[in-house]
Amino acid sequence: MTPEASLPLEHFIQAVQRQLDNAQTAMAVKARSFNLPLTFAIKDITMDLRAHVEFARSEIRIRPAGPSDKDASVFHLVFTAITRPMIEENAIAFESDPQDEIRDELTDDERKKLEWSGVRTRSQLRELAERGGERQLERITGLPVDRLRKALEHSATPMIHDVSPAEPPSGEPADLPARLRLRGRNLMRNGPPHVTIGGEPVSVLSADAQELVIAPQAHQLAGELRVSTSPDLSGSTTFDLRPLWTAARAAAPPEERR
Repeated sequence: MTPEASLPLEHFIQAVQRQLDNAQTAMAVKARSFNLPLTFAIKDITMDLRAHVEFARSEIRIRPAGPSDKDASVFHLVFTAITRPMIEENAIAFESDPQDEIRDELTDDERKKLEWSGVRTRSQLRELAERGGERQLERITGLPVDRLRKALEHSATPMIHDVSPAEPPSGEPADLPARLRLRGRNLMRNGPPHVTIGGEPVSVLSADAQELVIAPQAHQLAGELRVSTSPDLSGSTTFDLRPLWTAARAAAPPEERR
């Protein structure tokens, strides 16, 4: 058996679970589509797995043992039936906005250490820091407080992913540069952010954490766009929408050109 044959323990369990789900689905099809009676149901499945245990980057990996392997470990796995309320009760904690997931702030190993302590999102990390739980998290995960604080600071920094024209409200002329839409992350914290283009302020028409709509002046269609949610938290990007503005003016009726 080659090292490439090893796989994470969780992948093995998920594979077994998927096949059990397929068997359950087949039984449901028989009952619903063919009106066949269900004469039995499988409640528990017990499985003994002989495998070699390996550790790689904070991950448990297993390598199935051969018939003559005497030093293999034995995993005793019991799969038992659960109800829908049990699934929903335990799944709530794992629901999160993908934009809120901890990604770039920490390495894979550091993220796994946080997950072991129950911290999976930026919101959870911020909440823990506000309650003064950084030292407790340091003891549990072994991650230095300074590392956690830097990750927390990075996770709260505004990130601008896209700048594009926004459609004007219904009834207003189709004036392209009158509205710009900013998409990103952490774009609002405690109230609307401060937005500048080329160092000059820009009016914010609407704001939430993932999207801003701003109203730039005619000369603010290119340059450095900066979003600040606090004196020490800001993000910036450069953009140039002047070609779109020129094309829009050329296509607009004469009465709508400015």
